[in-house]
Amino acid sequence: MGHALHHALEASQEYDLELTVTAGRWPDALTGELFLIGPAQPTDVRFMFAGPGILTHVDLAARRWRTTRVRTPDLALYTALRQALPAEDFAALALGARPSLTNVAPHFYRDRLVLTGISQRPVEVDPITADFHSFLGGVDEYPEVAAHPLFPGVRTAAHPVEDLDEGCMWWCNTRLHPQGTSTTDVEGTLWVARWDGAGPVDTWCVPGAHLVQGVHEVTVTQDYVIVTEIGFQQEPGSVAGRNRTKPHLPFTDIYLVAKRDLTAARRGRTVPVTHARVPYESFHHFADYRQDGDDVTLYIAHSNGWDLNYSLAASDRVWRTGTALAPGLHGFISAPVDASPVGRYVIDGRTGEVRDSRLFLAPHQHWATLLYGRDMRRGALERGRYLWQAYWGCDPEMLVARIVELYATHPWRVVPVDRLPTREIPSSLVCLDLESMTEQSAWSFPAGTVGESPVYVPDPAGGAGWAVIVVHHADRSELQVFDALALGAGPVAVAGAPGLKLSVQFHSAYSPTLRTRPPDYRRSFADDLDPSWKDLPVPARTVIARVLEQYG
Repeated sequence: MGHALHHALEASQEYDLELTVTAGRWPDALTGELFLIGPAQPTDVRFMFAGPGILTHVDLAARRWRTTRVRTPDLALYTALRQALPAEDFAALALGARPSLTNVAPHFYRDRLVLTGISQRPVEVDPITADFHSFLGGVDEYPEVAAHPLFPGVRTAAHPVEDLDEGCMWWCNTRLHPQGTSTTDVEGTLWVARWDGAGPVDTWCVPGAHLVQGVHEVTVTQDYVIVTEIGFQQEPGSVAGRNRTKPHLPFTDIYLVAKRDLTAARRGRTVPVTHARVPYESFHHFADYRQDGDDVTLYIAHSNGWDLNYSLAASDRVWRTGTALAPGLHGFISAPVDASPVGRYVIDGRTGEVRDSRLFLAPHQHWATLLYGRDMRRGALERGRYLWQAYWGCDPEMLVARIVELYATHPWRVVPVDRLPTREIPSSLVCLDLESMTEQSAWSFPAGTVGESPVYVPDPAGGAGWAVIVVHHADRSELQVFDALALGAGPVAVAGAPGLKLSVQFHSAYSPTLRTRPPDYRRSFADDLDPSWKDLPVPARTVIARVLEQYG
């Protein structure tokens, strides 16, 4: 049936079923809740990132699996208007619309479940039912907004972070504009955002952080809020990942904003920033919360030649052979065109000096970094020892000529173009020792299969714990459990269910317990809309009023 990734864009399904152990023995002490999210397929524009969110929740003790679509009021409004209005009327009304897709990452803030997307505010949903509670912050709480009367766009980081000492969450707000009349270059300013879980979203402007690609993740230490610019080239003239002309930048710009400047008195005003730069593009990053003086220890999972903003099309041809792509890949992204390091950097938070750097990399194994799994308990967040990094690997049938040529002159290339793989580099799961930056243990999945982003599950008895990961085959998906520090022994348990097959997923999260939260934090969806909607023709007004009655 071919490679699992060739089937990742098949239609998404919702599930409510019980997993059956098909190999090994399920650990008695394996408990807690795993969440995994991605974009529902198919998408209107045939680009994998453009689908609304579909969320999977697995109760590990009961082995109960539920997959359901994420429902937000603006997406409900968008869908209802499209169904109710003539195509031309809807197209005119939706021009420039940016409804929330909520398809990138799940995060836990205390006992609250927060879901994120790219061009939207974070969303709080009920951890058990996944029912919508609220956007985090009204549109008027953000300084950078792409205006639209019904569907304004608020770009934030898809990975916010909880502060261990201050009990708040940090993220950011950005907006990238074309540079003058350019159709290839964008630029924008960074705003740091802070939320205490109850009040308004506070923001501070960081004009010294000149963005030209965007921010995907925010991390925090005891003294600094840190962002890295993601390797994701945006071009105003490119739509839905097509017609790309520029590679993303081959380095990572790092911005450290001191918490001592993020005060209530300076809200809405400018604050200084420290800048650092390291080779290779950033994908995800985190820092040890505890510092040594002003030295920050930052870890970056580099993407390095993996272009996430290119949509494969029927016109693309496989590198070297010139053959056509598998039809199931149209709308997917290209395979990476180089191996992907994980870097550890010690940076002086006051000066930006990179005092020490070390890379973890095996070119025969580490291609296409996914989101890592981490021990999310306080001690490990303060100073982590291990990281569970998943890789999609590299399928040579997904190496396309246009992307290979786009990154052929990458100045930090690990694998020369003429030595790009001709055989599959399998998907893998690696436990990385963060002290030595070496492999503690590793597992490669069978050819043609891929593992998604893993979670680390602690052992309540004090053992090493487990790494739990969803693995896709061409015709099914299953859950695999590994002893966290003995990955090379293979999975201790595999569980699945007849007919279970997920479409492409992205990022995961773990929580030891769940409880239904009262919807005690609300931001009015009605207040997000421009009052001019009341002057629209009756069919549109009727639809909008009905959605507002439901979501308010």
